[in-house]
Amino acid sequence: MREVNGLELDNLPHAKPCAAPVLPTYIPYIYHGNRRIKPLDLDAVALPLRRFYHHDGRPRFSSRHEVESTFGIAPRTRIVLVGSGRDKAIEAWWKLSERRLPLLRALGALGVTLITGPNYSLFTDEVRYNDMHAMKRIGVTWQEIVALGIPSTYHLNARTPHDYRRLAAFIEVRPEVTDVAFEFKTGATWRKRLGFHLAALAELASHVDRPLHLTMLGGINAIPLLARAFDRVTYIDSSAFMNSVKRQRLYIDNGDKMKKVRELTLDGQSIDDLLQDNITMMRARVEAKLSGA
Repeated sequence: MREVNGLELDNLPHAKPCAAPVLPTYIPYIYHGNRRIKPLDLDAVALPLRRFYHHDGRPRFSSRHEVESTFGIAPRTRIVLVGSGRDKAIEAWWKLSERRLPLLRALGALGVTLITGPNYSLFTDEVRYNDMHAMKRIGVTWQEIVALGIPSTYHLNARTPHDYRRLAAFIEVRPEVTDVAFEFKTGATWRKRLGFHLAALAELASHVDRPLHLTMLGGINAIPLLARAFDRVTYIDSSAFMNSVKRQRLYIDNGDKMKKVRELTLDGQSIDDLLQDNITMMRARVEAKLSGA
């Protein structure tokens, strides 16, 4: 309780609004630069926050050039750091404690465009106290980022209608919340719960009397509904990269479903062209979903 200063969101320190610049509707998630030769010359890429620091909180990169070399991106490409993910990685961020602030300053010096806040897990088989504690940690880590003038998404994680009402009430009176995020890769994708979350997200957006930019991690089929509810939507996609690494080419079949086929490559051959093709395919898929919004 003491480490988060109570379970209320109201006592999070205020910060000046620092909205992220307008980002593409589609951003590929790039995990590493292996098996590639040519840098990705894109408007923006998403990179894993966990790859940017050592376990003791020391930054892994001292210059933008080092980041470009490690992940294979071009100098003009904007960087979005993804703070959500598996519990081990996001708990490691929390354990850094007071070391997070100097690390965040170092990340800001690298010219990071946006950091998506950690999504500390809520569980259906644990006491509500643990959920409230996780939601407060989401708020604490988000506030630390924006307080340093680095744009960040407030990660929307909730289990009940009251949780969403509580988040909406907080966001409504906090103009520094300009960007929000939602991850569809975990519990929210359960068939019985997905409809609840989509309706709750749309209702939250309607209760906030200002534009909100939503960053989606997964959930491509939810794009049309959420694009109507939020001012702007950015979709972060890992499938283009992961399928390329596995030497799989993405395509859309006659039934308008995304499929994959094995791509034969020579020993040691780079995946540059395959990755670019898969990115192009997924971008078109996302844009088609948006056009139907």
